[in-house]
Amino acid sequence: MEVHHQEAIEQFVRLQQSDETILAILLGGSLAHGFAAPDADIDLLIIVEAAEYQKRKAAHKLAFSRWDLCNYPGGYIDCKVLSLDFLDALRARGSDPARYAFKDSIILFSRLDHLSTLLAEIARFPMEDQAERRRRFAAQLLAWRWYYSEAVKKENQYLFYLAIQKIVLFSCRLVLNENKMLYPYHKWLLKVVETAPLKPKAFDQALAKLLVAHNLNEVNQFSRDILDFVGLEEKNLDWANQFMIDNELNWMEHEAPVDDL
Repeated sequence: MEVHHQEAIEQFVRLQQSDETILAILLGGSLAHGFAAPDADIDLLIIVEAAEYQKRKAAHKLAFSRWDLCNYPGGYIDCKVLSLDFLDALRARGSDPARYAFKDSIILFSRLDHLSTLLAEIARFPMEDQAERRRRFAAQLLAWRWYYSEAVKKENQYLFYLAIQKIVLFSCRLVLNENKMLYPYHKWLLKVVETAPLKPKAFDQALAKLLVAHNLNEVNQFSRDILDFVGLEEKNLDWANQFMIDNELNWMEHEAPVDDL
């Protein structure tokens, strides 16, 4: 973290800590995760009481930026307002990206005695789901490998590039799963995977190559290497039915992803 980041953060906290509706202020984003460039913006998470949260929600003030506190070119503070109920729900059923947002977060100010424990529970990898995730992610990998072969056969450029993106995504998810690491969402995916100690031989190089140039033989070999790494055999994976459940029938259990609305 640069000195200009620290100065802006300290100034923001001084201005806000007297507000009794604010329960805590956390540092998140690239500064907390250690990915920040010298000119990075500052991501702060503000935890407020339930009534204050509803008040700000009604006023459309759950997200705002402060441009007046940073003394470096282009610098600003990006703020998100959250409730304690949100954190409790996140601990119970949050997605990986939602949990990862609180991994490495730094408590700048707090009135909550249990906040450190709560944040640790939020950022915990769900060990109880590891085996099921392995099977489901492998099914996605194989399904998108099939879509890639169809794209080649039908010369469908859109499907061609979409399939590669999905193959990269789910191979990375399998690696993260084996390492008991949370999925950080797309922006930092490759950066986080680089830090994973367990992965197939030359995995990072294979990923980089796959994102630039690829053919069906390379995709097939890449997929086999991933399955070998996680100890699964294609013949034992009913990937077609699993893909159907996760991608085609998911709307029957909950709202469909926005991609499919």
